[in-house]
Amino acid sequence: MHFKKYTILFFSLLALFITNYGWAQTDHAPTITASGNQIYCPLSQIKAVTSFNITDPDDTTVIAFFIQISQGYKNGEDKLTLLGSHPNITTSWSAGEGKLTLKSAISAEATYIDIIAAVKDVVFESSSPTISGTKSFSFTVGDANYLPSTGHFYEYVEATGITWTNAKADAASRTYFGLKGYLATITTADEAKLSGEQAAGAGWIGGSDAETEGIWKWVTGPENGTIFWNGGPTPTGSTPNFAFWNTGEPNNLENEDYAHVTAPGVGTPGSWNDLSNTGANSGNYQPKGYIVEYGGTPEDPVWNISASTAISVASISATVGDSRCDGGTLNLSATATTGATVLWFDSLTSTTILNSGTNFTTPLLSATATYYVLASVNSCLTGNRKPVTATIYAIPTIISAPDVTVCEGNSVTINAVASSATAVINWYGTPTGGIPLETGNSLTIMPASTITTYYIDATENGCTTPTRTEVKMEVLGNTISSTSPITLNDIAIVDDSNNNSITITNFPGIDNYEFNLNSFEEFGNETYFEHLEPGIHSLYLRDKTNCEISKLDIAILGFPKFFTPNGDGQNDTWKILGNDLNNIQISAIYIFDRFGKLVADVDLNGDGWDGFYNGERLPASDYWYLVKYTDQYGDYREKRGNLSLIRR
Repeated sequence: MHFKKYTILFFSLLALFITNYGWAQTDHAPTITASGNQIYCPLSQIKAVTSFNITDPDDTTVIAFFIQISQGYKNGEDKLTLLGSHPNITTSWSAGEGKLTLKSAISAEATYIDIIAAVKDVVFESSSPTISGTKSFSFTVGDANYLPSTGHFYEYVEATGITWTNAKADAASRTYFGLKGYLATITTADEAKLSGEQAAGAGWIGGSDAETEGIWKWVTGPENGTIFWNGGPTPTGSTPNFAFWNTGEPNNLENEDYAHVTAPGVGTPGSWNDLSNTGANSGNYQPKGYIVEYGGTPEDPVWNISASTAISVASISATVGDSRCDGGTLNLSATATTGATVLWFDSLTSTTILNSGTNFTTPLLSATATYYVLASVNSCLTGNRKPVTATIYAIPTIISAPDVTVCEGNSVTINAVASSATAVINWYGTPTGGIPLETGNSLTIMPASTITTYYIDATENGCTTPTRTEVKMEVLGNTISSTSPITLNDIAIVDDSNNNSITITNFPGIDNYEFNLNSFEEFGNETYFEHLEPGIHSLYLRDKTNCEISKLDIAILGFPKFFTPNGDGQNDTWKILGNDLNNIQISAIYIFDRFGKLVADVDLNGDGWDGFYNGERLPASDYWYLVKYTDQYGDYREKRGNLSLIRR
């Protein structure tokens, strides 16, 4: 009876001991909390947290603690530094990862108390005076990179020469504080930067087009089956969501079906290329490892093993300049991001604040001026200043608009010049009001009939001449002169050619006259007339100053190629054309047959040769002529040629 009682008591105590021992062996993950979303003043230092704590029910130490600039990191500009006295903590900074590591300086593990104190003294600083945007800091007890925007962790595993299929299997077997691992699936630019450019190395990720060539899918993790690329390299290929291929990728060279982050120094940092399952045996295209992503799978535990804070830089979100004609004051405005005050300066470097607030009224200005605005928090005077321009436009004026005189019935162009080459000149029929008759530097009237006054102003940048300028057009009636100021000595004649022409050459005061040939209805400045038929042509000229019209008759000499003596009144005789003015002195006209026999000595006072010889009609045939004459310039000439006698 007593034995039975002791036996029951023994096993009850044993069970209680085993239960308590097993509970004591369960390692709980620490809980990390942090706050401190702040506004950063460029070129200063700011603490990464305003409050921070680590709680852990069963541990008081940690091997290492990590703080990383996980979003918005700029290598070479941004840095995290531990300030103050922390003799028990040592730090190391990885510029490539943007990560600060805290470890114990005296033992294998650092106490949470020392870590908490150190984290509160970690500061961020940027060397860029024009830093902008937001930067996020992640705090974690593990060495995997934490991205606040996804809530996931990313770990680079070094494994030189590993195949994609083996990397996929290895990644799936890894865990991080109970979170299931998988080859990383990159769906945002922040994720690409942290897992690629800021990773400790380059390696495989979870994309493949092995199933269907040219259709790239994520084949691991929660994004399994999601298409992220269709086709070949850009611009032929495209993404329905996000992709970060290197230039010229994916090129499917030698059956490359698996996505890999490019090696450092190859193309765009952190971008992707496609490789075969094995990759190269050495060099930049040999796999050096793989990138594991943790988080997002349904069975993952919920931990607070990381925390994040962020800093942002106040910025000017909008500016509105102002303009006016001539001088005066102008009203400018600018708006800043929430919580910031707009400060106004007169230069990029000035420290003298002209005004504080959204609106600014300038002093009296006579010329364009540029002001600069800064979004400031807590009296910060550094950062990216934006210009706001107060524009003073000059009012254009008319500097030249001469009156014109035109002959009645003729066209005339009135020209004007404004003080600015880009100003628009407006032509009106009234001194005020109305709509423009024309815009531009000239006004053409055709034909001119009555004396008219036009009014012009100039407009540029919305500024218009206050008073219009008068321009007068005087119209003169045409008169006929009995004498001509031009003579044959003032012209050059080309006749007996394939292109007979008249050119006015040495006429004094030629610019004061207008010309026309065989008509005085439309005059112009042309002094060359071509393609003229043999005969008499009348050259008309009109004086531009008084519209007086005069005339000179000019002979174009011509030797017909044929004649038809059939009595119809058309070409019945062969005679020299263009001699009607008797200004060409002909001394002899001889006609020869094809054997050289003289068949006609043409009467110089008659109507020409009629095709007869000694009273007999000559047959149709080719004949030759010889004409001896003194031309209108007094030079002796002989003209020989062929003619055809045609009988019908």
